[in-house]
Amino acid sequence: MATPVRKKIDGRAGAGVYFSFMKRVVIGTAGHVDHGKTSLIKALTGVDCDRLKEEKERGLTIELGFTSLLLPTGERVGVVDVPGHVRFIRHMLSGASGIDLVLLVIAADEGVMPQTREHVQICQLLGVEKGLVALTKTDLVDDDLRGLALSDVQEYLEGTFLSGAPIIPVSSTTGEGLQELLSVITTLVDEARERRLTGIPILPVDRVFSIKGFGTVVTGTLARGTFTEEQEVEVLPSGRKARIRNLQVHDQDVSQVYAGMRTAVNLVGVGVEEISRGEWVVPSGVFSPTRVIDAELTLIGKPSRGGVKLHLGAAEVAGQVRISPEKEVDYARIRLQEPIIASHGDRFILRNISPAATIAGGRVLNPHPVRRFSPEVMEDLADEDDLRRITGIARDAGLHGFSRKDLEAVFPELGSRLEKLLLEALSTGELIRYDAAGDLFVHASYAEKLKALLKAEVTLYHDRNPSLAGISREHLRSALKSGVGPKLFHKVLQDLVKKNVLAETGPTIKLPDFTPSLGNRLEGLSARVLEQLDTGGLEPPGVAEIAGRLGISMKEIDEILKFLSSKARVVRIKDEIYLSAAHESRLKETVRDFIVKHSSLAPTDMKALFGLSRKFAIPYLEYLDRIHFTLRVDNVRKLAGQK
Repeated sequence: MATPVRKKIDGRAGAGVYFSFMKRVVIGTAGHVDHGKTSLIKALTGVDCDRLKEEKERGLTIELGFTSLLLPTGERVGVVDVPGHVRFIRHMLSGASGIDLVLLVIAADEGVMPQTREHVQICQLLGVEKGLVALTKTDLVDDDLRGLALSDVQEYLEGTFLSGAPIIPVSSTTGEGLQELLSVITTLVDEARERRLTGIPILPVDRVFSIKGFGTVVTGTLARGTFTEEQEVEVLPSGRKARIRNLQVHDQDVSQVYAGMRTAVNLVGVGVEEISRGEWVVPSGVFSPTRVIDAELTLIGKPSRGGVKLHLGAAEVAGQVRISPEKEVDYARIRLQEPIIASHGDRFILRNISPAATIAGGRVLNPHPVRRFSPEVMEDLADEDDLRRITGIARDAGLHGFSRKDLEAVFPELGSRLEKLLLEALSTGELIRYDAAGDLFVHASYAEKLKALLKAEVTLYHDRNPSLAGISREHLRSALKSGVGPKLFHKVLQDLVKKNVLAETGPTIKLPDFTPSLGNRLEGLSARVLEQLDTGGLEPPGVAEIAGRLGISMKEIDEILKFLSSKARVVRIKDEIYLSAAHESRLKETVRDFIVKHSSLAPTDMKALFGLSRKFAIPYLEYLDRIHFTLRVDNVRKLAGQK
């Protein structure tokens, strides 16, 4: 066994607090009610984890208990003591979600019981990989019963994750076997894998209380990463902001805590009544709550019509599950009644609400699914390759795209590796970055799909509006039913323009070889419309009047006028007034000459100059202002740029 290393956890000047940690490991008890879990922990640590008055009066563990165990090597590891009674299974689940090693407690005088089986089943479904068995109350049985109990336990453990695990006969009353138990625990702690220090920290809250003079304190096992004093955090899913004032590990002040440590956090800015068990303490601005998750399940039962309860971290939330068997894997979409926080790989338990029973264990694959359930996306997300998992999120995001921040929340354990994976996906062309400032991405297949959609929409617009030069950018984007964001739209459109698939003139988009035309019938009518405008001079007939004279519909004349406008043969003064290009030139030339000679032009001058009524004079003045030919100064016009 390696020699323990003394690590300075609190670096503050004068603090002088040191801990001997070789591994950041949490041990959790499991087992049937009244098999001696709490008594065993007290015999090992000297701490009675039954802190409630009701627990002491009834001799029954109701709530989770927490303490630490000092090993012979000088290491101190966290301990979680869970209730064994079936009525408090939800509390057991809260504790079991944060353990690394299980200490299964089985009484020699009773042997394997119903909660023994359920607790082992739950630990296995949660992915706990190692543990040991304490065969307790050996002082109450003779050698024959002890041997029989030992044999029964060994037989039961076959086929479970504890198959072949050490079984240590102990007595909390006489002290028999306690030293051997400590020795085995020490060996397992030495072999246990520590949790990752990289990535974004997450603390599932399993206890909330208040300390006089300090305020709100929450506890939990830090799932990953590190927290430091004075760090800004938020409590989710409630969304309350807070600041870490103080941190403790095993009742000792520290300035920083690490993944795998039983941690107490003193929070400033949030009241004890504003936090509940099952919430998460996380860095501000990273995670967002969800009510829908996609997951991979290990089924041991069937969901009932009455719904299920999902137990993730210390949270317990009701919902509905829809299972989709694919090959030899069961995937599922779970819809929840209340929001939770989840990330890829998080383990959970599903239990039927009625009758209450564990039906599955699972791991979260997608905490924020966007599209309809897709087995192909699930296969990507279930893969062990991180790059393929990122591809799965990209496929699910579709044309909505996703940000780097989205990926950080889905895969918080990746840490700095995320940048390398994104660069790799960009270099292979599997992902496209469409906004560098916001770090926004889309899967290449969807970018290609969008290109095809844009070309198809422009082609369709030309077919329906052959007389128009093209479709406006905004009209084109709004025509896409998939709700594409402006940045992705701009990126894909510019790619198409660069490759000469589409052409852009100002705000208008068209096919490169498209030339607007009216067709034979409307082409002939356009000449007659232009004749009407030419004949009318500076007092032309209105649009509706021209349509009536020529016997054509408003839709047809509107198309003709738009076409003539695009060819600069007419200009629109206002809705009902159009001028031929020749008369518009005469209007501007006459106005220019007048202002040059008289320095300004008043509305009365406009009326007198052309012999116009107010119906035309004012719209012409406003038109000349609009095209920046003139500039209004008080109640007169000057030439634009004239001093």
